[in-house]
Order: sequence, then structure tokens, then C-alpha cells
Amino acid sequence: MHRLIPVVFNDDWGSHVSIASVTGRRIPTEQPESELWMGAHEAGPAGLVDGPHATLLDLVAADPSGTLGELADEFGGRLPFLLKVLAPGKAISIQVHPTQEQAVEQRQLSGDAVYVDDWAKPELLLALAPFEVFVGLREFEESVALIDRLALADLVGLAADARHAGDPVHALLTAILSTPPGEVADLARRVVASCVRVSATDDEFGEATAAIVGIAEDHPDDIGLAVLLLMRHRVLHPGEFIDVAAGVLHSYVRGLGIEVLANSDNVVRAGLTAKPVNVPELLRIVDTSADGVAGRPRRLSDGVEIFDSASDRFRLFRVDASADPIALPGGGPRIAFCLRGRVELVGPTGEVAVLGDAESLFLPASTAAITATGDGELYVVATPAD
Repeated sequence: MHRLIPVVFNDDWGSHVSIASVTGRRIPTEQPESELWMGAHEAGPAGLVDGPHATLLDLVAADPSGTLGELADEFGGRLPFLLKVLAPGKAISIQVHPTQEQAVEQRQLSGDAVYVDDWAKPELLLALAPFEVFVGLREFEESVALIDRLALADLVGLAADARHAGDPVHALLTAILSTPPGEVADLARRVVASCVRVSATDDEFGEATAAIVGIAEDHPDDIGLAVLLLMRHRVLHPGEFIDVAAGVLHSYVRGLGIEVLANSDNVVRAGLTAKPVNVPELLRIVDTSADGVAGRPRRLSDGVEIFDSASDRFRLFRVDASADPIALPGGGPRIAFCLRGRVELVGPTGEVAVLGDAESLFLPASTAAITATGDGELYVVATPAD
């Protein structure tokens, strides 16, 4: 069992409160804190408290078979998942992730210019506090109804032109993202002004447009404000999650959550960001019929719940440790993260590790059965069972 030193990221969209509150540090923080990473990704590998290796990435690279077990060859000697605490204080970019086939195809054409590895990047977001998101594209008629409510003639015209396309949702998204650069600011301002009016209504459109108005405070004159009109607005309540597969257009707005994802950094963006955008590639890989799958955990056994995902890279479990020892779920390589409280993990040979608030461990595939006791809330990421 290897104790981890998570990595804090300071993106400008992060929170000055959320991650520091989880980790028990003083608030507000001087810099915004966006993500807390526990994994072996090259951009931010978790450190190791003890042993000859500085990071989890180094440990896996030195002994792929011992750390990953039989999955070492399947995943190219790479830990297949990454665990995060995610804390946006303002909206993250509108983005989409490729399938593995799309990533491989593009890399054959452009090397590392668009994608940096050959993996898909499915992800699952679990709300620890109310978490506002835009995930998935609306049905075409839903978008038309909202556009009609806004009463912006040019958007009404774009919707009318898209109606007879083979994929009208894709055609409307393409039309909005094709707005000439010199016209983007004017369109964005008129969208926001109309959203202010519609936000006064007590229905789903009112909630969605109110969210767009709020996002405009941080992303003025951005084409993404118009794109959000086509996307589904949701607020995840604590304990709810959403599973986001490749091809699903999404933007996480604000909140605090646990995110588990494939160990990849393949992403393309089209708005609400100062980072590079790639509209042609986003339009190539977006799946207009795909949506995030929202749900709540499913009970597996006493004290153990699973958050179902379609991914072949990870499974997320929650363990409610109690006085009676609970067998830690999952197999293969695992990461155990104690959100709050105190959890004692005991190996079959008597090895003991105690986790407190926001502390985590990496459990290699070679680690045998482990039991958990205590009064803490423990999350475990593992690879899917066969």
C-alpha cells in the first residue's frame, strides 16, 4: 500500500474555497484551486510518501506487471484511470472527448498536434455538493423552442435552415460555431440580453438561461454562450452522478465533486476558454445523439455502493466503513481515497494503513484482499471486473 501526495492544480476557473475545505487548509486560498489529482498521468503524477520512487508514475513504469497485474499489456503499462477532486468556481470550457478509434485516426494524420495519446477519455462526475453542468445536446425541437422564446431573428433563421439537414442538431451547432469572428461579440451580447428576459420564467428554460447569464459574467462575448442554448442544463445534487462517454458535449459550471476518468488528456474545445479551440475536430467527433447518463449509486452489499459507468477503464465505489470489517471492492490496481473521517485498511498479512480526511493510497494489483473499518467515507477506483 503506497500513500499518495495528491497534486493541486491552479487553473483560473478553480475555487478559492472548495479543495482547501476538503483538505483542511486555510480558506480562501491565495490562488484558485481547480483540481486535486490522484493518479499517474504525466501532467501531474501523485507523489509517494515512502519508497525509492518519487511518483506513482515512476512506480508503475518501474514495475508494470507488479502494479497493474494482468492488465499491464492491455493498457500498455499505463494505469488506466485517474481520480480527481474537481472544484470549478466558474464554467469550464465546452468540450468533447474522442473515441479511441477517432484518437488513433487523428494521430496518424497529425501526430501529437490534436491528441497526445491513443485513448478515449470517458469520465464520471459525482457531486459532493450541488454541481451545475451542461451535458449533452437537446433534441432539435427543444432547441428551436428555446430559440423561439429568445426571439432572436438570426438564430431563428439558422434553426430554420438546419431543420431539413440529415442531422439538424449538428447543422445548427455548426452554424453557430461558424459565426464570423467579427460578429461573435454582438451575437453573444444579444443572446445574454434575451436570456435575462427568459430567466424570469419558472420553467426549465428559465433555469438554463439564468445559468447562461451567470456564465456570461466570467466569459463575456464568447460564442460558447450561444452554444449553451443547444445543451442540456442540470444540477446534480450530492450523491448524484453523471457518466460522460466519448462524443458527449459538456461543460461543468460550478460545484464540488469527485471525478474519475480514463488516464488520458485527449480533449477538444469550442468555447468558454482561453485555451486553444478546434472547432473542425469538435464537429467531427461530437455525437449529437449521445447524452450523459445521470443516476445514483447502486448497492452492492452492506456498506458498499457502485456508481455504474459504461467505461472499460474504471469503476467507482463508495465504502461506508463501520465497526465490522468490509472487504474492499474491486480488483487489479486500485486507488483508495478517504473523503472525510477515519478509515483503517488491513492487508491479509497484517499490514495496516490509516487514512484521514482527504488522504489516499495506491493499491497495486499484487496487493491481496484488504478490509476496511472505521467511521469514514471511502471512495475506491478500480478496473472493471470481467
